[in-house]
Amino acid sequence: MKLQNVFGNTYFVKGGTNTGVYLFENNEALLIDPGLNGLRPKNMIKMFENEKIIPKYIINTHEHEDHVAACGQIKHSYPKVEIIASENAKIFIERPELFSDFILGGKHNKFLTAKLFHRNVEKIYVDTIVDEGTLNKNNTNFEIINLKGHTLASIGILTKDGVLFAGDLLVGEEVLNKYDFLFLQDVEEYLKSLDKIQSLDFNYLVLAHGRKVLDKDSTMLLINKHRQAIYKYLNQIKENLKVPMNIDTLLKKIIKENELTYNYKEYYFFRTSLVTCISYLADLDEIDYTLEDSDLLYYTKIK
Repeated sequence: MKLQNVFGNTYFVKGGTNTGVYLFENNEALLIDPGLNGLRPKNMIKMFENEKIIPKYIINTHEHEDHVAACGQIKHSYPKVEIIASENAKIFIERPELFSDFILGGKHNKFLTAKLFHRNVEKIYVDTIVDEGTLNKNNTNFEIINLKGHTLASIGILTKDGVLFAGDLLVGEEVLNKYDFLFLQDVEEYLKSLDKIQSLDFNYLVLAHGRKVLDKDSTMLLINKHRQAIYKYLNQIKENLKVPMNIDTLLKKIIKENELTYNYKEYYFFRTSLVTCISYLADLDEIDYTLEDSDLLYYTKIK
């Protein structure tokens, strides 16, 4: 395991979730999304010890376990590290069972817990809440950008080296080609966040889930592919709902039409994204619902 330099003092550590590292002049560090707990953070801590790097801050782009679970492990080794997140992310980071409740739409169960949570995750507490604007740490400015959509708590971090960490707003093209039905909590906010990134002044993007660092031109192309994926599913939903149907029947058709693979967790992730898309189309007054024979059916409005 080693630090990969992006530009200037901005680095990252490769992994299932790439971890951002900004090195200050005194060899203290700000980490972005430390990832899952277990062997990887253990090896990352060894690397820090070998390089005489002291993690001083951790910023979480959002609350999902594959981004935040290692916070407790790093905090155990570096008790003075300051854990930072948005206000909404703090709620879910400190009470992860709420995410399971949200996904199911009620009390979480053992089936989802087995898929969603890894064992031996230390309790995590967020020390500092941030919102959009300038964050100064160690006399260095970082820009915090609200990037809602994937979750309502999502933020991005832009270093003074012009390197952007955008959490799960974007995934690598190889991931997108495989899983283009993106997990979203708010389609409208997600599309706004894509627009925001396009107008942002940055030079490089480090994907949380991707194999390479992107320059700005490559990022613009990837943004367009994400936008196309969103509209692909919105159009499919409207087409399918020319015949009224309930959520689970519609989800079955979406899964079959796109040959999506899934387990228990991913089924509910897809269902959440589908409900989110339906809410977006309802807000646009493009679909409506009816109650028939003890069922709730959605349908596309004829204009």
